[in-house]
Order: sequence, then C-alpha cells, then structure tokens
Amino acid sequence: MVRVKASVDIQADPEAVFSLVTDVARKARLAPHAGVIGVSKETAGPVGVGTVFHYCLAIEGKIADYRTRCVAFEPGRMMETVSDTRPPFKVHVSVEPVPGGARLTQEETFSLPVLHMPVPGTTGWWGKVLHFIFGDADAIVQPRESVAAEETAMQAKLEPKLAGWLERIKTHLERGQSRLEA
Repeated sequence: MVRVKASVDIQADPEAVFSLVTDVARKARLAPHAGVIGVSKETAGPVGVGTVFHYCLAIEGKIADYRTRCVAFEPGRMMETVSDTRPPFKVHVSVEPVPGGARLTQEETFSLPVLHMPVPGTTGWWGKVLHFIFGDADAIVQPRESVAAEETAMQAKLEPKLAGWLERIKTHLERGQSRLEA
C-alpha cells in the first residue's frame, strides 16, 4: 500500500479553503501535474456522502478517466472519496483552523495490485510445457520484493506532486485573500 500525505498552512479563512477543496473542478485546475480535460460533480445538491465526481485528466501523456464517490463528509472540515478504479484509491482532505488561517492536509492511499495468475491445468504438450516452466505451482504470484519496489517508486513520485499541488492551492488562496483585504 502506498500512502502520501502533505499539509500546508494557508493564510485564508478555513471556510474559503474548504470551499475550494470541495469544488473539485477548481481544485483540479490547480494541480501542476495534471491537465484538466473535464471535472464535474455528477450528483445534484450540495457535496456530501454519496456525491459522485467525474474526472478526465491528462497525466504524463495518458488520459485518466474515472469517478470518485464521497464516503465521509464533515461540512467545513473533512471530505473523503474513493475512486471506481481497479484497484481503488482513497483521498482524505481535511481543513482545520490554525492561528492566522487554516491547515490543509491531504492524504492519498493507493493499493497496488499483486499479480496472482492461476496456472491453467491443461493436458497434452502445453500442459507439459507449463509443468516444466512452473513445476507443481498452481499459481504465479508476484514476489513481495517486486511489489515493495513498485510502492517505493510510486511514493517517491507522488509525494512531491502532492506537496506542489497544496503549495499552488496556498498561493491561489493567499493571493485572493490579499486582493480582498486591499
């Protein structure tokens, strides 16, 4: 399992911060690592448990098209979503008041699939070839070291992206706040 987490203190009203992070289209446009093709809220009414969001993003030359469902929600404080991807990923976003503003924290959790492929029980020459290659094994299982290496690489790639995204949100909100005060 891969977990990445970042926090940033923002000199802005906590309600303004929470409003931005629950406006998923606005928040997605601030992601420096993704091009927004389309992001929308698919369910009617205010954001809450059960709300479905649709994302279509360009990431590293590939199209990511998926949906997330809000599974936990505390107005003004926290939202958690789970994707419909295989395997799913979870995003937990929280906003808490701090002196002078708000602390925005986002934690993303990804489970990498472990390859577990059954060896077919064939007969004849193909069965002999498979028996020769795999012995008496009934499945090919990806070695744990290989999964751990993938997880480490994924975490190293995602951590700076998440931190950069939160910094862009901070900059965006603080610029807006200073314009309001002027």
